Amino acid sequence: MSEPRSLYLKIKTNKENLNRFFQDKPLPPEIDQDWTAWWNSRKMHSKSPLTKVPVYAWIKTNRGLVDSYLSDPQTGTREQVSEEGEWELAIALFSQNYTEILPMLAWLKSIASYMEAGDEGVAIIYDYFWGSGNVMMHMEFTGQQATFRLTNKTSEIDPKIVAEANDMLKNAIGAIR
Repeated sequence: MSEPRSLYLKIKTNKENLNRFFQDKPLPPEIDQDWTAWWNSRKMHSKSPLTKVPVYAWIKTNRGLVDSYLSDPQTGTREQVSEEGEWELAIALFSQNYTEILPMLAWLKSIASYMEAGDEGVAIIYDYFWGSGNVMMHMEFTGQQATFRLTNKTSEIDPKIVAEANDMLKNAIGAIR
């Protein structure tokens, strides 16, 4: 892959839990079967085994990561919170490399521990900008867990989610200057 892929995240949780997540610092994940199954399912050149997942050590809080993307107009980042408690984040020009996305995946997975039993969500990293439909990563949040799905194409994802992601990323592209 040589073109940046786009990130879309949508979770439904209450504001108090989201604020607790934002105030905390990123933590390294444990590499478990979910991580290795996803990693092993990806096609990449010179793939090495997944033995460590780095975190964003340079940020002081989880909110700091979001703010760093929002403050860089070259990334095309947007976020919004709905009245219903849905938080959406879109980064139009996120990353093109599997190794580079690992800290973000650790960050995303860590959100699940701040969610309540009925909360849910989805995150995808896919080729919105270039239109091939390739999916680097698809994660679902349910039951206070974030689980990778071994999705390869956007056609394998609920069309409503892809449409929401496309709409949010269309707006995020407008932020690039």
